[in-house]
Amino acid sequence: MKNNVLYSNGKGFRIGLICVAVFAVLCTALVLGRGPASPAPTAQTLPRPWTAVGSTGVIDEASLTTFAFGTTDIGFKAGATSTKIVARYNVTNTFDNNANPNKPGWTTMEMGSNAPINTIVTARLFEVKACDQSQVLLCTANNRSSDHPCAKCTINGTIDFTSHLYYVEVTLDRTSVNNSPPSMYTLRIF
Repeated sequence: MKNNVLYSNGKGFRIGLICVAVFAVLCTALVLGRGPASPAPTAQTLPRPWTAVGSTGVIDEASLTTFAFGTTDIGFKAGATSTKIVARYNVTNTFDNNANPNKPGWTTMEMGSNAPINTIVTARLFEVKACDQSQVLLCTANNRSSDHPCAKCTINGTIDFTSHLYYVEVTLDRTSVNNSPPSMYTLRIF
């Protein structure tokens, strides 16, 4: 019995010693920079976009009796007698694109819409100076009579949330109430 106790304790001691040795080797390898291989750097990804669907806009007061939201779109209410709708979309920082999180690296605005004959859907990206009402037009995307259902424009300048705020103003316009109504589905800045 005495032998079994010593043998049992000796076996546990050896296992403990092996664990300590393995741990010491791993720690030494990590300190010297020879630890497990680091994953290969990934290819540079495109900036993460800001997105909005048409039904998330804030309607201008002059358009309150004219507009209708669908699940994802904005358009004219059935029987509306107005020829114009204006909606605005606040552009928010995604904080995850560059070393400076206030400069997302966006260069393009895209608008998805339907503009039947004799209608136009326009999206304009504006920059507003912080604590001021000064604004600058950076980009305009148009869909005239279905010429560009996925209209794009190149942003003139650098988006920088450090000292500016941004919004998109969308206008749905038709020359006559008899025209098929236009609608806007999506906005994306990337």
